[in-house]
Amino acid sequence: MPRLDDLAEKLAPLLGSFLPRQRWFAGHEPPTSVSLTTLDLRDGDPILAWFLVDAVDAAGGRATYQVVLGGRPAPCELEFLHGKDRVTVGEVDGTVYYDALVDPELALTVLDKVAPDESAEVARPLLVEQSNTSVVYDERLILKMFRRLRAEPNPDVEITEVLGEQGFPHVVPQYAALRYEGVDLAVVRQYMLGSTGAWELAHTSLRDLLGTRMPPEEAGADFGPEAFTLGEVTARLHLALAEAFGTAPGEPALWLESFRAQLARVPQGPVEVGDEVVGVRDLIDLDLAAVEAALAALVAVGDPGSQLRIHGDLHLGQCLMSDRGWLVIDFEGEPVRPSGERLATSSPLRDVAGMVRSFHYASRTALAERGRDLDPELVDLAGAWEARATDAYLAGYQHVEGIDALLPATKDDRDRVRRAFELDKAVYEVIYELAHRPDWVDIPASAVRRMLALAG
Repeated sequence: MPRLDDLAEKLAPLLGSFLPRQRWFAGHEPPTSVSLTTLDLRDGDPILAWFLVDAVDAAGGRATYQVVLGGRPAPCELEFLHGKDRVTVGEVDGTVYYDALVDPELALTVLDKVAPDESAEVARPLLVEQSNTSVVYDERLILKMFRRLRAEPNPDVEITEVLGEQGFPHVVPQYAALRYEGVDLAVVRQYMLGSTGAWELAHTSLRDLLGTRMPPEEAGADFGPEAFTLGEVTARLHLALAEAFGTAPGEPALWLESFRAQLARVPQGPVEVGDEVVGVRDLIDLDLAAVEAALAALVAVGDPGSQLRIHGDLHLGQCLMSDRGWLVIDFEGEPVRPSGERLATSSPLRDVAGMVRSFHYASRTALAERGRDLDPELVDLAGAWEARATDAYLAGYQHVEGIDALLPATKDDRDRVRRAFELDKAVYEVIYELAHRPDWVDIPASAVRRMLALAG
């Protein structure tokens, strides 16, 4: 095996090419320089090489990523690497290096490092590209490895741990976490076998609705009751967070400052859509000055309610239905936002707004599954589903005793603040879709235009 210093030096340029191929890489261009800090290096067949990778871009921006590599003698013909060029780093001194979490043997070694009190026999990597990487063990445990690291505790680990210790029943049990100099590297939790994501349940409901063409409350897979209980769980989550971390009076001026900072991130130049390069204004047709004016008007309220630690990125994809009821996962906040904004306290209505926006996404993507030529009846049915889910969710949220103490005192102020966060969330979604899925950008852009029309 190469000496430790030699291996890091030889892997650095290969990792400079490897990083941009990963969904969790935050940059748009390959880094101009890469340096490695070794966390663990184990000889053998396979080799395990665990690094922090400091990547610097052409503008001087810096980001740190966590990479765990396996190494096997070349040529490596093992099945877990077939057709997976994205996870292969390259060859150094006759050894092929690759993402260790796709290797069933090394994935077990990683589990032992993160959760030494746990054991397993079978590792199953989840191959869905996300901002982090997960592996399931014996269908009983799930490991999440954080890829982009920041110099503070990860809120997903911190909040889940605190709520679990508090006895809050709507988070997944957390068994172990690995930290390095105060930075969370990975966490191991119970794998909720048999659970179903709220996004999947919503789409099942929508497919049934659009297939039978019945009113949403009469369709066999009516989502209204699930939306109501999801609203109740959201309110209980906010009460638990308020108890665990405290509250402060809401500060609309700070919210507006955050809204304006987000508006400044909306790209102005061209973006790639398929094989074409399209101007952003042609693609989204948004009046950002009008958005800013609407946001300022909506948060000009007499009583803003409280602000507190919140989920920060609550939507259907962050909720699981299990035999224990709804579970809320992934407390990291919105990945596109800077770290300071993700960790800041805010109104609990920001989470409520995120879920309301998710109902809109579900209805629009369900329509997209049926092709481009849609008759007006289907469009109206999807809109009715969204309205029913929203009303039921808000009713469930307000149904929980004690939640009024965290909210603006009047219904008008509550609606205004919620609509402000809905508009801000839609702007965030525009930024996200332009960067990752330009074909989807009209979903949030149409919502922004609709909300501006209502505000006008």
